[in-house]
Amino acid sequence: MELVYYKGLKDEPYTTAEVIAEFSGVDLDSINRLTRTHKERLEKFGKVGFEIRAMDSGQKQKVWKYNERQATVLITYLRNTEQVLDFKDALVNAFYSMKQELDQAKLSRELNKRANIGLADTIKAELPDDPHAYSNYHQLAYKYATGMTPKQLKKAKGVNSPEEALDNDQKERLERVKQNIALFILDGNDYQDIKKKLLADI
Repeated sequence: MELVYYKGLKDEPYTTAEVIAEFSGVDLDSINRLTRTHKERLEKFGKVGFEIRAMDSGQKQKVWKYNERQATVLITYLRNTEQVLDFKDALVNAFYSMKQELDQAKLSRELNKRANIGLADTIKAELPDDPHAYSNYHQLAYKYATGMTPKQLKKAKGVNSPEEALDNDQKERLERVKQNIALFILDGNDYQDIKKKLLADI
């Protein structure tokens, strides 16, 4: 059994009465009784949630859920046996680790979101007053992906559009560089800075 859970990236981590009972060595009925007795105090830190679970007997049981501050308050009401003290330490660490994990997941999601934004949309949003921006960055992306500008590529391959001249690897490389250019623009780099960074890798 884990000490701390979460449902989604936007939700607070939580623990449950079952977890507190199992790891503190205090019976579940006592934890439930403490929750009901001090519910008003606990709800100073948010609504105390619960879920209904079916028991093996066929009856249903309410399982209380506590956010970090509610759990911290609740466990102060437990008598400080060695097991309870060990559990308090473990629960604090578990909430801290879970928050770090969630922060990293949120960061990764944001980076993925930014990386997947289209170059054209980024230019439209970030450089609305530059009529040559899309053409310049479009040519730069092709230069990085293929070593040629779109015009040079069409001439060399005898095609009507530069896309027709690309193999699968070049198509993937072109999409990646467009995403990188979009990120560079979002980070405040100008055309010359981006060109220098990209062409240095060729």
